[in-house]
Amino acid sequence: MAKSHPAAPDWLLLPPNEQQLETGWVGYRHVSGALHWHHASSEESRLSAAIVLPTPVNDDSGITHALEHMVLRGSMRYPEPETFLSLRSELALLEFNASTQKETTRFHLSGYDPNSVLRGIGFFADSILSPQLTQEDFDQEIVRQHDSGYDGAMYREIGEYMRHQSFRASTVQAVNSDLRAALYGGMPDTIPKLDIGMLRRYHSHYYRPDNMLLLTSGSWPMVALWRQMSKALNNVGEPLPVSMEIPNIFADIPLEKDGDRIETLPFSSHWAAALYPTLNALKSQKQLKALGAELLPLTSDFQPVPALRCRVSAQCDKHALERHIDDCCIRLSSRRAMWQTGCFTLQQGRNMVNRWGNGLQRLYHEFSETPFAPPCLQADVCDSLLQQDPKENTPHRHGEWLSPCPPLTRMAILCRSNVRDAETRSSLERWLLLCQQRTLRWAWMKGKPMLGSMREWHCANALVLGYTVDLPERDVVALRHFWHQTLSADEISAVDGEWQHTPQGIVFCCAGSVPVVRTGAIMASHRDDETAMHVTLSFPHTTEAGAMAALGQAVMASSLVQKRRLGGRCYSVAVSLDLMSYELTFDTVADSDPSVSFIALLNAFETLSLPLGEIGFEQACRGGLGLVSARYNKSHARFHRALLNTVGRSVALDFSVVTPTNLAQLATKVLYALKHPTLH
Repeated sequence: MAKSHPAAPDWLLLPPNEQQLETGWVGYRHVSGALHWHHASSEESRLSAAIVLPTPVNDDSGITHALEHMVLRGSMRYPEPETFLSLRSELALLEFNASTQKETTRFHLSGYDPNSVLRGIGFFADSILSPQLTQEDFDQEIVRQHDSGYDGAMYREIGEYMRHQSFRASTVQAVNSDLRAALYGGMPDTIPKLDIGMLRRYHSHYYRPDNMLLLTSGSWPMVALWRQMSKALNNVGEPLPVSMEIPNIFADIPLEKDGDRIETLPFSSHWAAALYPTLNALKSQKQLKALGAELLPLTSDFQPVPALRCRVSAQCDKHALERHIDDCCIRLSSRRAMWQTGCFTLQQGRNMVNRWGNGLQRLYHEFSETPFAPPCLQADVCDSLLQQDPKENTPHRHGEWLSPCPPLTRMAILCRSNVRDAETRSSLERWLLLCQQRTLRWAWMKGKPMLGSMREWHCANALVLGYTVDLPERDVVALRHFWHQTLSADEISAVDGEWQHTPQGIVFCCAGSVPVVRTGAIMASHRDDETAMHVTLSFPHTTEAGAMAALGQAVMASSLVQKRRLGGRCYSVAVSLDLMSYELTFDTVADSDPSVSFIALLNAFETLSLPLGEIGFEQACRGGLGLVSARYNKSHARFHRALLNTVGRSVALDFSVVTPTNLAQLATKVLYALKHPTLH
């Protein structure tokens, strides 16, 4: 029998026959029907949470995407449409956003500050269950008639996506495949066909407590969490007595070439992932071209399930194409098949880490492997690829295909040199290439798939070259031991410098490469594209990084900057702080008039030239901490700390030296720099 919690009597511990304690997850249910699974065995200090709702859609209207936008524009407890943007600028969170997927809509967050995560989850819960959904908000956030065309934040978002050739290609592939995939985010010609009534009916039917799934991990204050959720759950009324008819709106997207068609080859998802790198090799691409076929991407946002798809001409012999793929499958060795499948799994995990951070990647993937995960969140596990028939025709259980990826860590070999020393740079690049070759050979022999890349970073007169490797946490010790025992400073003994073994890899600092400390004035550069504003502020290193971060978030909290986004005049306004280059950047996306956004930015700095009040100042400092954390702690935090350490930087900002007065003085200096931009 379910037992209620003494401090939160409306939350019930699931009975033993419904629990899965051996997996480390504990289940609770609210009296309204909302389900909560908490990863009690997680040792993370991060607090991660996600509210997941099933939101099925089979057309191109974008109704689920539109509803995700609309519920964040005001609710019963938070009626002001700017609340979400204000919270993003004042909470110390690593991630605080929503995402529309093929079969679900997710509202998720992660962070270290209990007060911030509790405020964030409370806002999400109330927005989901008690949104305002007004016509005025629909006109600004989704779409409205404007002059001879349309406007609105979401309409602009999709229009910006359509400017990218890869996105347009994915829509063509989705619409013209054997099994047509829904363009669930909406298209420029389908979004105007939506109306507020459709969204209200869809919300009433699917955004219900009994459909809600709450996932959490970390050391949450559980009673405080439940009380935040209950504030929203206890005020939900009965669903509207209306029938739910999902829209049936489709975009008209023809193939790029008449006579072509898209063929999906009959291979299972896991074998498709294993074969794809082989078929995508240059030699194989030439062979496919000779057969009149072109290999298409393995997955896309609209088609997340891996499949081998080819665009074929009218002259292509499908049977000859299938025979060629069968031959490639027969020649593929078992070792390479397992390697390429493992690399694909890591790529899926890395994509999630880059988008949502390590905490949410760990939360979603660990939950996906539990037996009680719903089909839309369940991983597609393949324990024995080599025993599986490559053409086994098993129907996919869900549209959001998850390849279970273990938690990832980034290791690195970092080399710092003087940016003007071309000879040393050439030597370091050759050595890093040798390190890459040795690492890949070792990983191949050990059967440990990993993802590596060469990268570089600039900091004043210093250049940092690096070879980074993303790999499962379980393989970190083995790779570190290999690097420390095999790679030697003797191989680059001709380069004078300091060699150091670290927990995250290897660091080599060349002599004469210590970054200089820039003094002087703030330098500003401003550039407007057709649909974007770009402003970069370069600060002298004597400026406190905490003041820069607080200033950036204070600008984002200003009313005119928020109105650019809330009025649907652009898709987003964003701020970013780079501690390597010591630059603060402001960018807009899908902007109707970048010059007006620049005026709004100037107005924000003019307002900030007067000292903030106590509450506004505290919010700016807390938001500044979140700004830095989202950049450097959201994903691969240890790697970022090691990288910043090579140039004498740290993510540990000191806000105690920041005051309302010196923040106002800094805003005044920035305002002067913006009015006298420097070309640099």
